[in-house]
Amino acid sequence: MEVYAHNAHSAVRFVPTLPSDRQFSMNRGIRFAITDIIPPEHRMLAMERLQEYQDRYLNAFRSGTVLGDWLESRPIAHLAEDVKTLFVHGGVSEGVGTGYLSRGKESVEELNRVWWEHSHEGKLYDFLNGKGMGVDDVLGYVVYELLTYRGNHPGYDKWESHGTFDEDAMDESEVCVTLHNMLSRMDGIDRIAVGHTPDFGIRIMCNGAFLALDSMLGRWIRGSGNEYCPGPEHFEKRKGMEVPTTSRNGRYKCDEIKSECEGQIVRLDSDGSVTILD
Repeated sequence: MEVYAHNAHSAVRFVPTLPSDRQFSMNRGIRFAITDIIPPEHRMLAMERLQEYQDRYLNAFRSGTVLGDWLESRPIAHLAEDVKTLFVHGGVSEGVGTGYLSRGKESVEELNRVWWEHSHEGKLYDFLNGKGMGVDDVLGYVVYELLTYRGNHPGYDKWESHGTFDEDAMDESEVCVTLHNMLSRMDGIDRIAVGHTPDFGIRIMCNGAFLALDSMLGRWIRGSGNEYCPGPEHFEKRKGMEVPTTSRNGRYKCDEIKSECEGQIVRLDSDGSVTILD
């Protein structure tokens, strides 16, 4: 909470220690590990516990585990042919859409095939960074963009530089014009559906050609986003102990983590209609 209260999100990383090559981190604006600003008497314990947590998390999802193998077998993109909708996490830039997804179903299947061949932890990093100079290496960049691109979403043109978005962006925006032009050159795809841009409700934009589906169904992300705040489980576990929910200077206050999920889902029909269900 103290990090949030001082607007130091970009300068602090929630890791036990920063890499030995601190210059790399500093070039990206990273100045401290969270343990660097913890009181000295608690610092070593915090480093041990955070390292333990991160090791267990990674070990739960690494290659060869039940969860890891399941994740590696998921497609990186899915085309629902009956509703002509392409589902990706982040988005599709014009270059990727026209250059690598123009053949619709055939292109999606080819992309997923290459992804599955490189999704193992021993190959993934090099694949996403285009190392090896093999014929499929450029597809690593394509996969990474499908995961992280926000450019289809009207109002997000300043996100990368300013971390802000325009809630009043219109369907007539240049982003929508670009999206419609791209979709006209993607066989069997009339609509892009994404996560990655969460809000309290689903957004249907660009005259139905763009669906932002992340309505924060999870209790924790709806209550505190990606920030670390206590919730009902913490209060239950620490009965009789004070659990702070406000920073020491009072500038940051954690929102309540509710006991039930909220949000919206959608139904896509073969006639092209989209129905939001609360």
